[in-house]
Amino acid sequence: MLSEKALEDFKKILQEEYKEEISNERAVELAINLLTFFDNVYRPVRKEWLDEAIKKENENKNIKYPIREEKIY
Repeated sequence: MLSEKALEDFKKILQEEYKEEISNERAVELAINLLTFFDNVYRPVRKEWLDEAIKKENENKNIKYPIREEKIY
């Protein structure tokens, strides 16, 4: 559930962006939808994943790709 302060802040942002008043019920619905969206989309990056990605990136920097002399049409 949202605190009263969070709800009022959210309603203020909506008012500034869309220039219309909405009910508390509608604001709660929109806020919960937004929070659910971020919960589903955002996942913290585990240190192991980051370390592996950096390692692969560094390995790719050391790869020498041959230069093709012939023209490709």
